[in-house]
Amino acid sequence: MVFYHGAPFKFNTSLRGQHNKFIYGTAFSPDGASLVSVGSDRKIWLYDGKTGEAQKQIGDGEHTGSVFGVSWAKDSKRFVTASADQTVKIWDAESGKVVQSWRMGEEGVVSIPHQQMGVVWPHGRSDGLVISIDLDGNLNYLKEGEPNPIKIVRGHQKNVTAAGLSGNTLWTGSYEGRVCAWDVSTGTAETVNGESHSNYVAGFASSPEEGAGRMYSVGWDDTLRSIDASAQTFIGSSTKTDGQPKGVAVARAAGAQVLVATSNSIEIYQDGSKVGELATKYAPTAVAAMADKVA
Repeated sequence: MVFYHGAPFKFNTSLRGQHNKFIYGTAFSPDGASLVSVGSDRKIWLYDGKTGEAQKQIGDGEHTGSVFGVSWAKDSKRFVTASADQTVKIWDAESGKVVQSWRMGEEGVVSIPHQQMGVVWPHGRSDGLVISIDLDGNLNYLKEGEPNPIKIVRGHQKNVTAAGLSGNTLWTGSYEGRVCAWDVSTGTAETVNGESHSNYVAGFASSPEEGAGRMYSVGWDDTLRSIDASAQTFIGSSTKTDGQPKGVAVARAAGAQVLVATSNSIEIYQDGSKVGELATKYAPTAVAAMADKVA
């Protein structure tokens, strides 16, 4: 770790020997009295914030994975760390002890998407809020004294490539195949459960015939999939299309037949089975249905 003095900033000290692998995060306490560093060797080091002199290592053995992020509380007495071991921990800087710890994901189960990649202790607040981000792109809202996240903000990590509306729910799909269901009134999303598309989501179409309805999606993994809108989960097995899907529609007047536009035809499905096909002399790029008409 290189320590600079300024401004203008000039090289002062090169610190070696504290960490023996990559250093992933450093942070000065708000009062400038202390400096902390964390890294892939799972170590946490504290330094004098004025001189850069190493003071002590704390928390040996607490984190069992790389420590990716660190952030101080506004009182300069505590800081919070985020780790690949799926935990976020609050530390007392003076005693070097953990004040509170959260573990994300199912208890006892190793989950790579729940690795905690970064964390911030927002200043200007008095409610003890800490926000961490995991490898799956979710923002975890953590509050001192609460054992579980008080809120999890989910969304997409890749370009959104398709959208559809069903009642008060907005459905979106992205380039890597993730499908999210958004509550329009609150603006919050849940990732749709079950086996999603493996890549680019190309379209959505809704069908209200069953309970709260069903959503159909198509993707460039050449599949047609069905979503239970009320449970927000994929249901049944995927249906393989004969070409790359460009769009999807539901012809309600025909008993909820699902129409899929591919690169060379319009394919017709019902109850997961193909029941018809219209070959085209052109390459369709979109399909829509209204009553007994299809465009």
